[in-house]
Order: sequence, then C-alpha cells, then structure tokens
Amino acid sequence: MTGSRDPYPVSDTAALVMLWASGYYANKPLTGTYLGRLDLSAGQMLLDRYHEICPWYPEVIINRKHFIRSNVEDLIRNSNKETVIVNLGAGFSPLALELVPFLSDRVRFIEMDLRNMDRKTRLYSDLIPDQCRFISCIEADIGDTACLDETLAGFTGTEKTRLIVVMEGLTYYIGRPVMERVLACLSGLTRDQHIIFEHLKPCRLVSEERKFIPYRIFSHVRDYTAMDRMTTYSDDEIRRIIGPAFTCSYSDMDKMEKRRTGTNTYFPTPESGWLSCAIASRGTGK
Repeated sequence: MTGSRDPYPVSDTAALVMLWASGYYANKPLTGTYLGRLDLSAGQMLLDRYHEICPWYPEVIINRKHFIRSNVEDLIRNSNKETVIVNLGAGFSPLALELVPFLSDRVRFIEMDLRNMDRKTRLYSDLIPDQCRFISCIEADIGDTACLDETLAGFTGTEKTRLIVVMEGLTYYIGRPVMERVLACLSGLTRDQHIIFEHLKPCRLVSEERKFIPYRIFSHVRDYTAMDRMTTYSDDEIRRIIGPAFTCSYSDMDKMEKRRTGTNTYFPTPESGWLSCAIASRGTGK
C-alpha cells in the first residue's frame, strides 16, 4: 500500500497534459482511480490560458493517446514473442494501466524518466497488486545512452525478445543530436523492434489557418520552461534518422481522429494538425 491516500502533487506542465486527457481517463475504472490519486491543480492556470487559444485542444491529446495505446495493443496481439514495452519519458502517463490485461511473464512494461518513478511504483502496488510485478519504473536520464543501453539490455538480452518503444510527448524536448544517439542505442538492443515516435511537425506543414494554435501554445511552453527551442520533425526527417533497416508508417492527426471517432470533425486534412506519429518497425516475425 502507498501508506497515504492524499493526492500526489504533479508539476504544472505534466498536470496540464493529464487535465487535457482527463475526459479520456476519468470514466475508466482503473485510470479513473489513478487520476483521483493525483493533484493536478498546478496545471489549471496553463489549462485556462490554452483553452482561450483552442478550447477543443483535449481532442489533440486524446487522439494521440488512443492512437498510441491501440497500436501497442495491436503489436502485442500480433506476436507470440516475449515482449518488452518501454515508455521513455513516461511521466505520469497511465499507459501501463491501460495495458494491464496484456501484462504477464511474456509481456512486461518498463517506464523511464528522471523523477517520480518511485511514486508510480507505489501507486501501481496499491492499484494493481497482482500485476505490478510486470512493471518496472526506473529513474534515469534518457539522454545518457550508456545508461539507457545498460538498463534496457538487462530486459532485452535475447534475440527472442521483441521491443516496443513509446515516445509520447518526449521528442519535442530533446535536441535532434541527442535523439539520434538514443535511436542508435535502441537499434542495437534487439532486432525485433517497433518505435512509436510521436512528434511536432514543422510549421510549414501546418495549414495557414491553424498555425497560430501550435505557435501560441508551444512558444509559451518553451518560454515558460526556459527551453531554447522545441524540436520538430517531418516524415522524411524521421525516416532518415531511424534508417533504412526500419519500415515506417506515418499518421497525421486526421488519421488519429478517424481511428478513434470514425470521423474527421476537428482534423479534416493532414495539414490541419500539428502532432503526428511515425511507427518504425524491424524484424516483425512471429
């Protein structure tokens, strides 16, 4: 047990994402209970500010989360191999809780981030005492590729292991040279590998009538967090840095919305969205 049911305070920017996604999580028993264990009040000011820019922004976050979860589920179902799912920069994402029905001795989940992993371990022990042994929460600097390699090699030390890497809300904040080193490190771990690479698009690929939304929100996030810049990627750039050994499928927000809702209400064209997702795969045998 956690020893305390007082909600755990979440930092402002992390709380913002959880508040945006709260409509997606709150009505599900497990993730709804998890959400109730978090104090998200620090993100309310940012939520109010960005709501004035785009009142339907939760659709962006919910589409992305649904797309990533459903693709991970498909990958798990499509193989009988021992599988390791790694959520890099996991933060307070409850993706592991969404995948609880799949977790087993064959399917394990690893979360990595700089902080709060001990807290998540305690939350999982409390919420899912029978399945928490299949989840490892590790505090580590993802940009330290020597540490990343050593840590993940302990879980993927056999060619029979299948690796699924999730990068959600991470690639914006890591510079391109570091990301290239991270991808090179991951590539050397195991042959059967799938990388879900969610990212911001360059402004030239966003329609003129929508550019103001990501510009005003992410320029404020950049200044608020004292970052030099946000990193963006195009489809071609992702394919180049991942390399020819991987095959890539690419989905803009219109495809993500269509997959979740069956319609294109908010994102009628690829250019109407500013977040996209590439899924790179290599060695996909059963």
